[in-house]
Amino acid sequence: MTRPGDSTAGSRSEALADLRRAVSVLSAFVDTPSHRVELAVIEEALARLSAEPNPFAAEIGEFDTSRLTHLLDLTGPDLAQELLARLTEDLDAVLHSVEQGTASADWKRLREATHVLISLSGSVGALSLQAMAEELNALAHQQDLAASRTILSPLTRELRALIAYVRATKSQGNPGT
Repeated sequence: MTRPGDSTAGSRSEALADLRRAVSVLSAFVDTPSHRVELAVIEEALARLSAEPNPFAAEIGEFDTSRLTHLLDLTGPDLAQELLARLTEDLDAVLHSVEQGTASADWKRLREATHVLISLSGSVGALSLQAMAEELNALAHQQDLAASRTILSPLTRELRALIAYVRATKSQGNPGT
């Protein structure tokens, strides 16, 4: 096992491999249900630490990736891919509706789309996107086309990044930060 101060201390991947070996050894001594649960929590954390970072997270202003991770944990591995697929479909539809609603000054469509976006972005932790969706919703209520078009570019940029993030998460099988 490598030590942090050793000149032979290796990379992050070596440290994670050491941790996996330690967890494996420890599992032989875990004999109570509560300790098995605790070990499972450690193994899940190790899996998240081992995941490759998702490059699209950096393109979203304020992004709490733990919210999406929590949703996927609640859903469980059997349904996580379905959740991600539906999330991608819903986000794609919202993107189209926001762009079309703004282009045609279709205030009803824009209000409906921003309501959905507020909910989805908040649920997955895209907090800056959620704030922009709230602002665009208010502008749609005021029927302020000029201001709506001003916010459209940063909002769609973050929305596209979120869609890419979810797609990358889907292909990786787990969220990366």
